[in-house]
Amino acid sequence: MSNCVVRFGGNSLSKFPVLEAFASLLSESGNDETVVVSAVPEIQQTIEQGIELLISNSVTADLVIVQIQNLVNERLNIFNQSEADENLDRELKNLQNLLKGIEFTGDFSLTLKDQVISYSERITAGILHLFLSKNQIISTLIFPEDIGLRVTEEFGNATILYDESTDLPNLLPKGINLIPGSYGITSGGKIARLGKRSADYSAAGITRLIHADLLQLWELDKEFRTSDAAFIAGSQLIPRLTYAEASELSYFSEQSIHPRIVEPLISNHIPIHVYRLINKGKELTTIINSESFVTPNVVKSVVHTEEIAVLKLNGPGVGFKPGILAKVTSAFHQSAINIRSVITSQVSINIILNKNDIEKARQICSQLPLSSVSEIIIEDQVSLIAVVGHGMQQHHGVSAKLFTAVAQHKINVLLSGSGASDLVSYLIVDQKDTRKAIAEIHNIFFN
Repeated sequence: MSNCVVRFGGNSLSKFPVLEAFASLLSESGNDETVVVSAVPEIQQTIEQGIELLISNSVTADLVIVQIQNLVNERLNIFNQSEADENLDRELKNLQNLLKGIEFTGDFSLTLKDQVISYSERITAGILHLFLSKNQIISTLIFPEDIGLRVTEEFGNATILYDESTDLPNLLPKGINLIPGSYGITSGGKIARLGKRSADYSAAGITRLIHADLLQLWELDKEFRTSDAAFIAGSQLIPRLTYAEASELSYFSEQSIHPRIVEPLISNHIPIHVYRLINKGKELTTIINSESFVTPNVVKSVVHTEEIAVLKLNGPGVGFKPGILAKVTSAFHQSAINIRSVITSQVSINIILNKNDIEKARQICSQLPLSSVSEIIIEDQVSLIAVVGHGMQQHHGVSAKLFTAVAQHKINVLLSGSGASDLVSYLIVDQKDTRKAIAEIHNIFFN
């Protein structure tokens, strides 16, 4: 087997220089290569939106397929391919049949949803297979169900079952294999997705299962930098990260890896190398492994997300009344609402959630018997800003610098938190102050 697994991003199918480098690297490798492919984002979005529109009778299955076919043709045109091949035609036809079923019944299960969305990766891998064929590079398009990548029956957010996937190395043929990422097969033979942006996670799982020495990520949508380059023009690449730092950074929109990517790799200390593809070759930008490395200023990156909101449960007795948080968290769990963080005081419980869950969460809390809660408030025009790096608890000046940066420039901090781990401190600020806050925090730590 190959001594590494490569995760190749579907976004790169729109960049011919990246595709050229990809083909050049594979043709020169001389080894077996296992390439796990993530979806073209626009194709996945069209499929997901198409499901919702079909249920409401707003579109037809044929129209959704036409939209997807147009997106496929756009990618084929990038490398001057005029039409799809047999593999792509088959995937599109199978997807059309599934969409027609949803159109006729007006309903679908989580199981069916996972199966339908998996075609975003299957179609993307098919495009890449056709590109390699056009460049006289022989590859095999092979699916997770063909190699026995077993996962739990948690549809939409499944977990890889390593002890039940031990036949996988023997089922991978020799040569270059293209595997659609983000999903596996349950013991009952159903397709289950591993979460959003989860091709990285499935690539890491396959890396572990075939006993590879290395996981390579080729052409991330956004590289690991000291801050988002769109906010800080002078931000620098981060050459070294630990597993924990990479996991923490993955929770912010600036990074394009799955939060569980390191989970399969930790026990065997398998490193991750991040590359950019350039000049028909690759350039190493970041190494992620178990080695703990504390920089002189402690902080490795200043990151942020605006995809959060705060649910505030206020009342004079919330700090004394037992069981409030237990009721809320249990109800959120039953409704599949993920809690990002909780900050409490004697008169307020502040729950940080994903923004798209906030209204649903408010409705749930308003229906619960929370006698000590006198008002429920939503703060949704906010940003979460974090400084990430090992050594926070051993270097107490980090928090002082963080608050100095925002205080000197009159940036109001709505909430703050630190101490939950040794590698992150965060602030929640008004959204209008986001850019200024990031600039000042980055300046105080890196300039």
